[in-house]
Amino acid sequence: MTAPQPPPRRSISLTVACAIAGVVALQALSFAFAPPIREAAAKAGAPWVPAFTLVTAFLALVFLVVLWTMRRWGLWGYLAVIAVQIAAYLSAGLWSVRTLLPPLLVVGAAAWNWRRLR
Repeated sequence: MTAPQPPPRRSISLTVACAIAGVVALQALSFAFAPPIREAAAKAGAPWVPAFTLVTAFLALVFLVVLWTMRRWGLWGYLAVIAVQIAAYLSAGLWSVRTLLPPLLVVGAAAWNWRRLR
């Protein structure tokens, strides 16, 4: 029987990208029910936006932690959450291009370290 292999070392680039995206997700968690978000949601006729933001930010945070542990399925889960967020915010008219920076950093770092992810 072979001994289990030690987990691969964490990448600095992936750690930084996950940290930046994690801070953004934490900020979304903390401001999900803030007055400006509720006002924008009411103006767009989408009262579900604050709760949706809270849930998807939490899921993004979970998947970022999994990705930080060098698991590929964490990347796929994170990208799925981001795709759902983009689709939902586009349908409500609340999406902006600047929200793509953290996911692009994460994708770039994951692509750079693809062979090390398991």
